[in-house]
Amino acid sequence: MNSIINKSIYVLCLLCGLCVSCQEDDDTSLSAVTDLSYEPTMGGAVISFKAPANNDLLYIKAAYTNSLGEDVYRTTSIYDNKIEIDGLADETKSYPVHVSAVDKWGGETSATTISVTPGRSYINIIKDNLELHPMCGGLAILWNNPMGIESQDEITAKNPGKAVYVVVDYTDESGITRTRYLTSKLREAKARVRGLMAGNYKVTFHVEDFAGNKTAQSTPLTLLVPAETEFPKFIEVEDEKAGTVKVFYWEMLTKYTTLQPAWEYKNEAIFDGIVDSNTKDTRNYCGTDCDNSDVTYGAAIPWDTDQVDIVIDLHQVVSISRLKGWQRCFKYGSQPYSGRAEDQTAGISDDYDYYQPDNLKRFKVFGSMTLNEDDWFLIKDCDIATNSTAGPLPIYWTNPDYFGREVYMPNNASYQAALEGHEWELDEMTDSVRYIRVRLVENWDLSKRGVSGLSELNLYGQQLLTPEELAAKEGN
Repeated sequence: MNSIINKSIYVLCLLCGLCVSCQEDDDTSLSAVTDLSYEPTMGGAVISFKAPANNDLLYIKAAYTNSLGEDVYRTTSIYDNKIEIDGLADETKSYPVHVSAVDKWGGETSATTISVTPGRSYINIIKDNLELHPMCGGLAILWNNPMGIESQDEITAKNPGKAVYVVVDYTDESGITRTRYLTSKLREAKARVRGLMAGNYKVTFHVEDFAGNKTAQSTPLTLLVPAETEFPKFIEVEDEKAGTVKVFYWEMLTKYTTLQPAWEYKNEAIFDGIVDSNTKDTRNYCGTDCDNSDVTYGAAIPWDTDQVDIVIDLHQVVSISRLKGWQRCFKYGSQPYSGRAEDQTAGISDDYDYYQPDNLKRFKVFGSMTLNEDDWFLIKDCDIATNSTAGPLPIYWTNPDYFGREVYMPNNASYQAALEGHEWELDEMTDSVRYIRVRLVENWDLSKRGVSGLSELNLYGQQLLTPEELAAKEGN
């Protein structure tokens, strides 16, 4: 009997001990967090504190309700005296934040509360600086994201960056509203809404972060989207003797053109309407050569100077929205990858010459309404390798060609971009332009010597005065 009683007492004590143990897990010997202060950040704050001095401390916890009404918390380790919170999109509001200490067994102190007013959220900053520009056939949207990364290369970025959505609503003249979601992680972000018919559009937008916070809708803007025109270079007329002939609007101004053609190159080729082909030895590309005795550049071409310019009178007044250029396509008289002189064949080559050493890599286009030097302005710095709409092109390959030069080895995407023509869209429409200046800046060859330049250049945008209207205005 005594044995049974003793066993019962033992079990009862064990159960009491477990209950006491469970009760102790809900308590902690830690003292509360003290000395709270904060520094506002964009859409949040950095809270400073004094943690309890106790070896049982595991972490500090900050609990709060964000702008979406969600209960969230952030933590920091025992080795820090600061904790960052975010998701507070309304800088006109104060948010209570409850800071507590948690020990190694999950026990938590009573919370110390601080009222936090955040700095202006980065999505509101973006809403303030976002620009909308009508373009031919669309809209251009530009914004600065203070929390964005500096370039597409996220590996070398100084911060991880925060992407945003820019949500654009546009209503056409018939009352139909459409929505486009644009996103970017870049600090200097650019986006396009393309495919719009000409006409007036009422446009609004708001900005969202990836947590779901949204800005207020913007004030409506009414924007006139012009129709896009490819500016004509010539018209074709029928001649009794010559058949179909081209009568050119575009005219190369030899007095102002300083690019000295060599070999088969001709400056007028960039606006003759013929993209270089392998059907015949068309020679439809401009270019020059510092080693040709007929050219007086000397040992090297004076790249990116007024000594390598082609100046053209468009004989029309335009506002430019985008441009497109083609490299020289084929090599004549030799096979670029044959590797042996005896394998080099005369005549037409089936090998692409895209991205090869003497092909043009970069050029600049300037515009003006006059031929006065002070009136020229840069329209676009066109680098095929980095800033066309196709993205970075192509892959660098260090194996030399049969001339011993290092070359670029294109991939399929590079070839496709070259075949379709390299395109550059402007951030906004240019001022009025009648004259353009095309300046050679760089070829694919690191020696920067001879160059086969553009095969063709197209310009697009709004035609302000047609050739006929300009001629009538000038009394011609």
